Amino acid sequence: MSTKDAATEIKPQGDLVFALDIGTRTVVGVIGEYIDDKFYLQDYVSIPHTKRAMVDGQVEDIKQVAKIVSQVKAKLEENNHVELTKVSIAAAGRALKTKQITMEFDISDREALTEDMVKSMEIETIQKAQAELDATNTGRTIFYCVGHSIISYKLDDYKILSLEGHKGDKVSIELVAAFLPNIVVEGLYSVMDLNGLEVTSLTLEPIAAMNVIVPPEIRLINIALIDIGAGTSDIAIAKNGSVVAYAMATTAGDEITEEIIRTYLVDFNTAEMIKQSVSNGEKQVEYRDILGNAHTAAAEDISNMLTPAVDTLAETICEAIKEANGGSPSAVFLVGGGSLIEGLTSLVAEKLGIDETRVAIGGGDFLKNVDECGAKLGAEYVTPIGIAVTSMLNQGYDFSVITVNDSKVRVFDTKQLSVYEALTIAGYKSHEIMGRSGRSLSYTLNGVRKTIKGGSMTPAEVFVNERPASIMTKVTQGDRIRINPAMSGQNATAKLSDVLGYERFNDGSVTFGGETYAIGLKATVNGEQKEPDYQIQPLDSIETSGVVTFGDLLRVMDAGLEGVEYRVGDNVIDENYVLSGGDVINAYDSYGNIIGTADVPEPAPMKINAPAASVTPAEPTDDKKPAEPVSPNAIPFNGGINVEINGERVTLPPRNGDYILLDLLNSINIDPAVPNSEIVLEINGSPANFSSYISDGDRAVIKVQERTGS
Repeated sequence: MSTKDAATEIKPQGDLVFALDIGTRTVVGVIGEYIDDKFYLQDYVSIPHTKRAMVDGQVEDIKQVAKIVSQVKAKLEENNHVELTKVSIAAAGRALKTKQITMEFDISDREALTEDMVKSMEIETIQKAQAELDATNTGRTIFYCVGHSIISYKLDDYKILSLEGHKGDKVSIELVAAFLPNIVVEGLYSVMDLNGLEVTSLTLEPIAAMNVIVPPEIRLINIALIDIGAGTSDIAIAKNGSVVAYAMATTAGDEITEEIIRTYLVDFNTAEMIKQSVSNGEKQVEYRDILGNAHTAAAEDISNMLTPAVDTLAETICEAIKEANGGSPSAVFLVGGGSLIEGLTSLVAEKLGIDETRVAIGGGDFLKNVDECGAKLGAEYVTPIGIAVTSMLNQGYDFSVITVNDSKVRVFDTKQLSVYEALTIAGYKSHEIMGRSGRSLSYTLNGVRKTIKGGSMTPAEVFVNERPASIMTKVTQGDRIRINPAMSGQNATAKLSDVLGYERFNDGSVTFGGETYAIGLKATVNGEQKEPDYQIQPLDSIETSGVVTFGDLLRVMDAGLEGVEYRVGDNVIDENYVLSGGDVINAYDSYGNIIGTADVPEPAPMKINAPAASVTPAEPTDDKKPAEPVSPNAIPFNGGINVEINGERVTLPPRNGDYILLDLLNSINIDPAVPNSEIVLEINGSPANFSSYISDGDRAVIKVQERTGS
């Protein structure tokens, strides 16, 4: 191999760190090595966007941004004869949400805490923050954790700098976690995918800048760091040794650029040139407007014109700082390209009420644990270098790509992810994953509580890599989940007609002694009479009444059976006769003569068996109420069944269908509300329930007794 060939040999990336800061105006790439806790810069490239492909730090045109990233990558590869395959990136704080969370862990049964143990506890705390955020998220937006900072470690209630190597009974971790919508993160990953780059670390831009401008050893001071880009101003707050808050403002450098566009009638790139010329201290600025006219303007005049816009930017940033910090900080670092705007530092100091010497532009001179290797870097390079350092400090995040029903989902790589967690992150709700039974319907019928169960759910079908799985199956990078969502059961519903069996009883009116009486089953719900098609509501109280049998009619008339024979046509009837609409009932004396109702004797003491469906005595009806139509389900009188209930023989009226133990409830007198009691149900000596079938000749027991074992 020749010397020339050896010099141009393409090397693998190896331990070389490649970091990208994809800003609204430019894409900055840096490469370097991390040796003995220090980052050594090897090369850097900055290429501006030719079109507005980024808005407020978010990728809008994926292909256009990918094109600029490709140019940065190619330039670094060409300069350094290396193939770049892995990258560290950061996201701006658009739609940023933060969560401060504390979690305790029992470590009494553990040996000395290792780095992996502490990392695992931190991840569990982040997951708790994620769960709380998801619980308050009413939409289907998925949020990714893109950064966190430890506020404090405590070992057995004592604050401690590091947990590693210690033993104790309990650990408390307090941290602040930062979350961004999936659309922000997915846009960045899509750009990397188009360039064949594997993302090894993702962080938040102010976290990255904080790690190289305000390292842990100076975080005892209350310092605010503001990364002012073109689209967003991202904020991190340090105090008492920790980073305690993150925030963002959507006002940034583009507001200044847009003011130049409006005032000088130039395009966006020309406006950026004018802004940079003023920031670089040039006295005169030459430019051409959109009409082709050439102009020369004094930098001082441009600066004066921009003063209101810069004042607004400073005001917005300072309000966000004070809200996140709970007041003005002791010092402020401004980084990012927007920090170079003329007059911004003095305005920030003025609005925060601190000395101007305590507001600084954090350029290369302020970088900690970084060797620029001779380069003189401005504030716009702080964040990309911070991204590289953050990845080496293992403070960035990597994500696993899980496919759910053909859609890719990026999940925080905990190495212990279940199908359930992956589906939740993908936006599935718990009822779609687990299913749920339909709600039961509970009501009271004649003082007895009834419940109709809701429909059963159909569980979800879950497959991982086309094999049947459960929601607890573990998944990892590249796995494919397919789910047929669970179907929840139908909520229980019922009408009065469904639970009272109106079809078993005739409706209409009968004539007795020349008077007309309405017959049929009646029902009230919560004291109001309702029709059979009334939809029962939870906790309704239903009471039934009406005239169904001849015995019911006798009670209404306050008449008796002794010494009188009653007939419908030529058929002799007794109190168990089920009335039909149109019946004409006559009373006969012992000589076979028809007698009027005034001559019907008072009722003798006797027991009238109520029909099924808990019919109770009704109030007298209007004397001249017109006859109602006869029910199409009228039951002919053909006898019933004879059973024994609590030692007494009763006869149940005829019906279409089977008889159940519940039909005997109105033939007895019990008080189920007796304190500390229970109801005993038996048929022919065997335990039963109210829905158990009964037949002719059965012996039944329904009684209340003192609860045993009390």
